[in-house]
Amino acid sequence: MLPYQTIGNVCAAIAVVLLLWPLQHLLWAYSHEKAFRNGWEPEVLFVLIPQWLLLMGGLLCVTASGGFDGLRLGRPALFALSVATAASLAVVCFVLVAMFIQPGFSPRVIYVPLIVLVPLATALLICLSLTPGLALGSSLQWLRWPWTAFAALSLVACVGFFGSQLARTGLGNLAGIVHRLQQAHDDAPAQLAEMARLEPQTDLGFAELLKLADGYHTSAVREAATARLRSAADFPARLAAELAGRRNEHALEFVLAATLSPEEKALLAQPSQAALQRFTDGIPAPNYMPPERRKQLLKWGRKTFPALARKFEGTGVDFAPTLAAFEHALRRDDSRR
Repeated sequence: MLPYQTIGNVCAAIAVVLLLWPLQHLLWAYSHEKAFRNGWEPEVLFVLIPQWLLLMGGLLCVTASGGFDGLRLGRPALFALSVATAASLAVVCFVLVAMFIQPGFSPRVIYVPLIVLVPLATALLICLSLTPGLALGSSLQWLRWPWTAFAALSLVACVGFFGSQLARTGLGNLAGIVHRLQQAHDDAPAQLAEMARLEPQTDLGFAELLKLADGYHTSAVREAATARLRSAADFPARLAAELAGRRNEHALEFVLAATLSPEEKALLAQPSQAALQRFTDGIPAPNYMPPERRKQLLKWGRKTFPALARKFEGTGVDFAPTLAAFEHALRRDDSRR
């Protein structure tokens, strides 16, 4: 048996083991949970990613052995198509598992056959293509054509979905970033001139300097604003007061980006945690929030909260309850309100 035949069969066999044991164990555990639980994505991806990487390796071995030469494409194109097909099937399996865990009004049982059959059929196709003797002389068309049709449909669906997302959001975001950078560059001289008139010893001047120190301004403006802020004799106390205020977004952004001394960390840890808690308490109920806004808040919070928790490690302030409260406030099935 050639090396790639051995490698392909071993990859398919390990992928089947992952399907029949850890993945089925996860599905069994979730099927017995009455309430939806957050944090399932890492557990599922921890199984699906290696499973489909192994199946991708098996498909590449089939390609190397000439198993897909009937498509009349060059070998490099076939290798690329094998990778894209495995990736699209992995995405489809992840979506099916997600629908199994969050079935809504549909019964979970309708998703189980596809969750099992898609990787199992892929592994079987790999083994029979690399070891024709296992087919006992029968043709592989009974397996190859249905698998090819489903794989092609999955690939088209993934390309269409991700292409539409890129066209709808990616290009707009890129244009927005370019516009903001250009505008920040154009406004920098006026902002530097305005900065000289702002007094960090006053509440208004300190708040305005915090706005100029965020990530939407050029590095020259941010550095100058930070220097002016730190020139205040009571800088840590004023920053703590800003964190305690109602409009504390700029103070949180500054704390997140700034390099703080151990003394400053000890003073600002509790106000930062309290500011995040007040922000969480002010999140509206899900039925009063557009889905896009919810996604934006989740993305911002899952980046900001852990980063601040790491920054203030060793200060004795526990950010874990605040992060848990934030996740709870943005649950789809939030029942606390």
